[in-house]
Amino acid sequence: MKFLCLIISAILILSLASQLEARQRFYCLWSTKRSCSKSTPRCIRLQTGTDATAMTAIYTCKYYRSDCKYLLDMCKGETSFGQLGTTVDVQTYCINNNIPIGGTGVCT
Repeated sequence: MKFLCLIISAILILSLASQLEARQRFYCLWSTKRSCSKSTPRCIRLQTGTDATAMTAIYTCKYYRSDCKYLLDMCKGETSFGQLGTTVDVQTYCINNNIPIGGTGVCT
């Protein structure tokens, strides 16, 4: 009987925890939408690896059509970085705009 009560309690706790997570994600999306710009493009610079032969870092620059797209991806954490933007030329979009590694900035 105690074992059955323990199983029911565990199931109940797990279901409540998943509902709290859903509320947190909803809040995250709601608050992000309220603070984002739908017209300002956004770039983020990431280090994606290291070239073993040249011993140099490899970078990517992700481009978002709007600040909103970036903030929503970051909020949802859909990838390991939480960024799903289109990959663009690092020199043009990130280095020339003085965007640091892991930083974001306005794309021009």
